[in-house]
Amino acid sequence: MMRRTSSPSPSSSLLPLLVVAAALVAAALPAAEATYRPIANPNALVYQQVGRFSVIVYNLSHRKSLVFVSVVSGETEAAVGGGGGTSYRLAVAVAKPDGSAARYHCLVWGVPGSHLDTWQLRRFRRIQ
Repeated sequence: MMRRTSSPSPSSSLLPLLVVAAALVAAALPAAEATYRPIANPNALVYQQVGRFSVIVYNLSHRKSLVFVSVVSGETEAAVGGGGGTSYRLAVAVAKPDGSAARYHCLVWGVPGSHLDTWQLRRFRRIQ
């Protein structure tokens, strides 16, 4: 008895070709780049809240007693790829326990309108 061998269907033989073509197209597309954009109004509520958050978290993690005064300037960067988060680079003015003033750069990431546990203080450094 002779056995029949089945030949590959046209659609299954095209699949590897389609995968390679898709990979080539994806490689040719420019990478999406997020860019920081200056904030127009550092006194806007959202920036004041982010600045206050950064000082509170810094105080808690470093056992400091800085007092948030205001956001001096800043810029934001929306997440690339639909992640929904925003990075905030802010310069914040604080009062030290001895009454002197200082400024800090902070980097905060979070999703506006989300719960507190989704927010992260990524950097908090004194401006010299």
